[in-house]
Formats: sequence, C-alpha cells, structure tokens
Amino acid sequence: MVQKLRSPSSSAVLALLLASLCWGVSTALSKVAIGQITPLDLFAIEVTTGASCLGVAALVRGARLGRPSGAIVLLGVLEPGIAFLLFDIGIAHTAATDGALLLATDSLFTAALAAALLGERLGPRLRVALAAGVAGSVLVSLHASGGMASVGGDLLILAASLAAAGYGVLAKRVVPGRDTLSLTAVQMLVAAAIGLAVGAGAAAGHHSHLGHADAGHLLAALAVGLLASVIPFLLYNAAIARVTATAAGLVLTLVPLFGTVASLVLLGERLGTVQLAGGAFVVLAAGLAATAPAREESPA
Repeated sequence: MVQKLRSPSSSAVLALLLASLCWGVSTALSKVAIGQITPLDLFAIEVTTGASCLGVAALVRGARLGRPSGAIVLLGVLEPGIAFLLFDIGIAHTAATDGALLLATDSLFTAALAAALLGERLGPRLRVALAAGVAGSVLVSLHASGGMASVGGDLLILAASLAAAGYGVLAKRVVPGRDTLSLTAVQMLVAAAIGLAVGAGAAAGHHSHLGHADAGHLLAALAVGLLASVIPFLLYNAAIARVTATAAGLVLTLVPLFGTVASLVLLGERLGTVQLAGGAFVVLAAGLAATAPAREESPA
C-alpha cells in the first residue's frame, strides 16, 4: 500500500464553513423560538420543514426515493433525529452559553470515534487544532449563566453532541458515491417520521404550544428548520467525501463562535475580551484543520 497526503479542497472547506454558520445561527434562533413553543414543537417543525423542502426538491429533479438502506436510516436517526431532539430539550433547560460550550465536544467525540472506527490518525497539526478548537470554544462560551443552567439540560446537549459525532463518522462511510440531494432527502424523511410521532404525542398529551404562539415565533421555528435541517446538511454531505471525519469535526468547531455572534444580535447577549480571545482560537483551529493533510491509502 502506498500512502498519499492530500489537503481538503477549498470548496469542501467553504461548504463546511457555511454549514457551521447555518448551525450556529439556528442555535440562537432556537432560543427565540422556544420562547413560545415547546422543544417538542420545535423539533417537529425542524425535521418536517427539512423533509418537505428536500423531498420536493429531489422529486422535482427526478430522483427516485426508494427504500433506504439500514445505514441511511441510521444517519437520519442519529442526526437530525436524536441529536436535534436532545438538543432542543436540553437548550430549554440550560443557558445558551452552556449549550454552545457543550456543542464544542462534537469535535472531541468525532476525533475519538474516527480514530476508533475509521482508523484515522491524529497528526501533530490536528492535535493542536483539536486543543485550540476546544479551548477556544470554552472561552467563547464563558458567561455568567446564573440560574438557567441545569445539569440535566447539559447532559442532554452532551448526548446530542455524541449522536452528531456518530453521524459524522458514519456519513464518512455512507455518503461517498451517493447523490447528495437524494441522500439528504431520505435522511430527513427518516427524521420527519420521528418528528411527526413526537409531535403527535405532544399534542395528545397537551404538551404542544403551537396554537398559542404568535407569527414571529413560528417564523423563527421555520427559519430554524431551514438553517438547521435543509441548507447545512446538503453542504455537509457534499463536503464529507473530500475531507476526513476528524478535519470536518474540527472545522465545525466554528459553530459555537457563530452561535455566540448570532446571540449578540438576536438575544442581546454581551461579548467580552475572553470571548473574543476564544473566537481567535476557534478560527485558528478551523484554519489548521482545513490545511491539515489527510492520509489516503491507495493500492500499490
């Protein structure tokens, strides 16, 4: 076997950066939406919005959405299924800054799972990037969160990060060679089946607040669906075949940074010197991850 070194393509890195931006902004919008609707409402809206948009787009393009394989079903179950559901419930029971902090663990889980399951090795640059990304995300998220923080909510977001990391590693195996739009549409349809069941259960148990929410909060929920389910998953699935799972996870450490900036605008949160320094670390980590060579094996 001959090992070749290649750097992630600029278009793949750009796609991951844009996906990070979408997920970061959607985090802040989630806090806006759950001001009047429940986390279960938000989850159902997110995944059904994603499934509707992507399903229609795939059919218009002439794609045949046949019976998915078990691996594709598992992709949809992991994320947005489990990951979004746990995050939406968790963020309702903890501070937004705590949520952003715990999202940074996605890169840790991804690197660990990629090393264990895909045999990816952490070279010196990726080790530095991992340390800088996690440290920067911690600094970005530091804030006096007062009494909003909840251990239970934090644990749910931590579990959501683990599910998202599992998705990232599995996607590295499943996505290459498949049509991005069709794959993402099927993935969303799987999650939508979970979302409809959850939404129906919430309504039956009188745990839904959709009937009492105003137009602004409902629009925020729909925006979360587009920015969390439609756009970033298309970008991520298009990029993952051209980068390692570890590098993708590290570039996505920008999500907490973008989420913090969005919170400044949408939630009126304040950003101090420590958070600015953390943002610099996160940008450095993303740059290192984007330029780190990935090992690629080919037959001799």
